Amino acid sequence: MKKKICNVLVGTLVTSMMSNTVNVSNVYADSNIDFMKETSEDWKLVWEDNFDGDSLNMEDWNYETHEPGWVNNELQEYTDSTDNIYVKDGELVLKAIKDETEDGVKYTSGKVTTQNKRDYKYGRFEARLKVPEGQGLWPAFWMMPTDENLYGSWPRCGEIDIMEVLGHEPEKAYGTIHYGNPHREQQGTYILDGTTFADDYHVFSVEWEPSEMRFYIDGNLYHTVNDWYTKQEGDDEKTYPAPFDQTFYLQFNLAVGGNWPGNPDETTDFENAELKVDYVKVYQLDSYDENVTKPEKEPVDLRDPDATGNYINNGDFSVNEDLTDNEGWIKLTTLGGRGESIIENNKIILTTEEVGKENYSLQLVQPQLPLKQYGEYRLTFDARADEDRTMIVNVTSPDRGYVRQFEDTVVNLTNELQSYSYDFIMKDIDEANGRVEFSYGNQGSLATIEISNVRLEKIGQHEAEDNNKKTVLPDGNYVYNGTFDVGQDRMKYWDIESTIDNVSIGVPNINNSRELKVDVKENPASLSDVIVKQTDLAIAKNKEYTLSFDAYGEEDKTIKAQINGESFEANITTEKTNFKYKFKTGEVLNNSNLELLLGAYGVTYIDNVRIKETGLITNGDFGNGFAKWELFADSSVSSKVSSSIDNSTGDPSARIDIQDTGDADWKIQLKQSNVKLEKGKKYVLSLDAKSTIDRSIMFTIQRDGSSDNDWRPYSPNEIVELKGEYNKYQVIFEMTEESDENSIFSIAMGAVNGTQITDEHSINIDNVKLEEYIPLVTENLFNTIKNAKVIVYSDEFDEIVEEDREKLIAALNEAEEVYENAVSENPTVTQEIIDNAEQNLKNIMDNLRKEEQKEPGQDDNNQDENNKPGNNKPGDNKPGNNKPGADNKNEGINKNNKSLVNTGSEAHVIILASALVMVAVGVKIIKRKKSIN
Repeated sequence: MKKKICNVLVGTLVTSMMSNTVNVSNVYADSNIDFMKETSEDWKLVWEDNFDGDSLNMEDWNYETHEPGWVNNELQEYTDSTDNIYVKDGELVLKAIKDETEDGVKYTSGKVTTQNKRDYKYGRFEARLKVPEGQGLWPAFWMMPTDENLYGSWPRCGEIDIMEVLGHEPEKAYGTIHYGNPHREQQGTYILDGTTFADDYHVFSVEWEPSEMRFYIDGNLYHTVNDWYTKQEGDDEKTYPAPFDQTFYLQFNLAVGGNWPGNPDETTDFENAELKVDYVKVYQLDSYDENVTKPEKEPVDLRDPDATGNYINNGDFSVNEDLTDNEGWIKLTTLGGRGESIIENNKIILTTEEVGKENYSLQLVQPQLPLKQYGEYRLTFDARADEDRTMIVNVTSPDRGYVRQFEDTVVNLTNELQSYSYDFIMKDIDEANGRVEFSYGNQGSLATIEISNVRLEKIGQHEAEDNNKKTVLPDGNYVYNGTFDVGQDRMKYWDIESTIDNVSIGVPNINNSRELKVDVKENPASLSDVIVKQTDLAIAKNKEYTLSFDAYGEEDKTIKAQINGESFEANITTEKTNFKYKFKTGEVLNNSNLELLLGAYGVTYIDNVRIKETGLITNGDFGNGFAKWELFADSSVSSKVSSSIDNSTGDPSARIDIQDTGDADWKIQLKQSNVKLEKGKKYVLSLDAKSTIDRSIMFTIQRDGSSDNDWRPYSPNEIVELKGEYNKYQVIFEMTEESDENSIFSIAMGAVNGTQITDEHSINIDNVKLEEYIPLVTENLFNTIKNAKVIVYSDEFDEIVEEDREKLIAALNEAEEVYENAVSENPTVTQEIIDNAEQNLKNIMDNLRKEEQKEPGQDDNNQDENNKPGNNKPGDNKPGNNKPGADNKNEGINKNNKSLVNTGSEAHVIILASALVMVAVGVKIIKRKKSIN
């Protein structure tokens, strides 16, 4: 059962070049054979359900309900109604129902699972069942992991499809596993000869062991897999046999419609649209050897091109070949696409009668194209259409989940024959079954297309990338394998140094819990006697980082962590605790190695080791290249957009070269995912940018709508004008939605404000920051000014002369105005500014206390002769003269804060220092006036 597959992948799945296809006669014509005798004696029955009662046993089963369109564009609503799910005559029946209503056709069906009731890790899983026949019906017996979050959402979590049959091909059954990131699948098929799986009952089973899965139908082995993986984007593969090393649960369902089977039509018989399950059984071995290794890949045999260097067969269309076989050119239709094709006069003519549901509902493809890793290729062809229209071209890998080796690219056709050329680099491993695809389905036109002179040539070979150089991982972590689940021993990237012999270090794997375990069995001389370390982390100079890890032990003890010349102690207990430490790098890195000093007697556990930048945006200065960043270019402009790291000034920045922005702002984006925002908090989002031409860009933080198309913004869609020199742009916003750890920061560089740009130009982005906005300082300052005005009018100061009062009020009014103006222009408050401002305030208050302790008339050592209290006439030292940036003669107050007040690098520092000095000076005038009077 395909789960959460994007439309392009699912749609093209129909046309997969299936491997491991077995064609058989109906070996087991007698459907009453006892299949237990086919099971090895080593497999022990641990659970079965023969559906002998009159209802489903809810101690074993769950109803799973979903609205139509939940996944795969399926039409049915899954219900818990006994009309759709029931037990009768010793069978579980899942029935699909079609209802004609005033609002149109409605489909309902059933789905049941054993999740959290009957979950198993490894075993033999078997069901005897009978499937329905009919266009758009899609029965399945399959398995999903109990906890899909262990390795991440589908397909990283893994999926085992024991049986799938498409109702319009009832003679063919599929057995498949899904895994990987990007999506991969391995699929086998089993085809009956002269009969169908809807005619009688058949037994479908899979034997799942740590290093292999074997698929059977009626006792016949037809598909074996032993090579799979899972990983996070940009990270290493998890230790084999992940993701198939966790508990899975069983499920049965009967889907209606969807990307793979297509929708029902007038021929579909819903009276007999039933999946009938006679029994389900689970067997287990006494034990499993989980210390297995992934099999080595055999070298891929890549065929040579023809004498002209072309890998395309019949690229000149000189042969009028059969377009329905699996050789050479193949014409494909799916999801309602309908049209004709003919080869004549050294070209292929593609006509369209029905465009179908998707842009790939009509396709011309050629598989079996060899692609060498890091090879550079050029795809060229000539094409025209009867009228202006588009088609989409790509190069993909059908056996690898249709991952794109050359991304979907929109080709704009006219009625004039034109030549098209596209270059791409094959970054995946060697591929013998690449496939070029021309898609011309639902793209707004029925116009006929002509294609000729198709060539795929290799034009270069690049050096392999240096995968040993560390960078920042996609989740923002600078520590590799901080969760101890990569490598054969789960210790990849970690080194061990020990001066004692009686110690064991490893990563146990108990109930999918993987933690570093250090067992020191003798009293060492120091913690440094046992060091677990990771070298050459990609931390950079002049940044602040947070080091964190989980730790606990079988007894209380102290351990240490060291990096960048700093040492941090952790006093651990028997309770798992998360420890966090901040450190800053300077102009020179002292040390980029992380060392965990674990030479403490007894058992210590460590997990989830992380080093992340303190900011909420990672690698915002592009010091680690494009790590953590993604450049998105829509297929209509992807060939006209490129990116690079610009080091021309010695300060790296992201450079985006654009030949065509496309016709919408979103068609070119520089993005960072998994940005954390918390409800109720305010943030400051800023960046530096420039462009070689005057143009606009837009930046925002938004919801990730990849699963439900909900892309609503959390911050304003800030549109700014770029010039030829860098400018700083920022926006302040409050997160009013629920907290979201997976939001997306996006800089849109397409047709902002509806302006499409076809002039070639470059945009540079640098110093992207997202910081929490903390308004306490400015709010307290504003309150200080207001309170000072109240105090000046209070009874305590009634005896001062009115002239002094008016001048003090004028100064406070000026401070208030300066505050309001500056806040409206530059309201950024960062933690650094707050720290500096708090120190500034502390110094001012310390000096005021000194003033309060002086006797009336006592000289101030920091005042000259003209500034003595006795000579301090009204107006001589006016508070209003202490304007931002003006010389402050009151050295007693300002002597420790000259750099803050006078440099004026941040508006709030100036405001805070100036306004508080004005208040302080005003209070001093009042105090001295009172003492004189």
